[in-house]
Amino acid sequence: MTAKVCPYCRSPIGDGDAALACEGCGTPHHADCYAENGGCTIFGCSKAPGDEPKLRVSTPELVAVTSEAPSAPERHVPLPPPPPPALSSAGGLSSAPPVPSDEELRRLASSVVPSMFGSLGESSTASSEPEVHSPKSRTTYILLGALLGAFGAHSFYAGYHKKGGIQLAITLLSLGFAGPMSWVWAVIDICTISQDCQGVQFES
Repeated sequence: MTAKVCPYCRSPIGDGDAALACEGCGTPHHADCYAENGGCTIFGCSKAPGDEPKLRVSTPELVAVTSEAPSAPERHVPLPPPPPPALSSAGGLSSAPPVPSDEELRRLASSVVPSMFGSLGESSTASSEPEVHSPKSRTTYILLGALLGAFGAHSFYAGYHKKGGIQLAITLLSLGFAGPMSWVWAVIDICTISQDCQGVQFES
């Protein structure tokens, strides 16, 4: 025979325990569990305890409590003290610090960084002059394209490193089977390209 279980404490109700049956649904409880819960534990039973009343606060009461709350004390941050006035050459107080002359500035610059002005002049001159590259030989470009065009040698010679890398990758990754395709590409390059990657015409 199945023992009856109290729905409040989830423990069986023994023969020696004080049992109480709900008057609404007839569910057995321990007498002390029923009293502690204030009624039946089964949800929806007429003898179950009612819900606790919820606290309601109206808007005027909330505004009144907020206005009566003490405000946080203002924090006064002390200002830093003013710098002491500088002494002038006459012995009095001067409001502004002395401004060094151009000669003193040059002497300071020459003692700290001796070659500062020279290096600045050289860098400006070097940046203003464009870098001149010697032209590539067209004969060398054609021979590299005809003999080693499948490996992109002519593209590397002319400075087209990306194109040369693609041609080399096609030949190597296909284990040489796609080499003729890279070689045809090289023949087209030597017939149509007449300058390097920087726009300098090939030297014939």
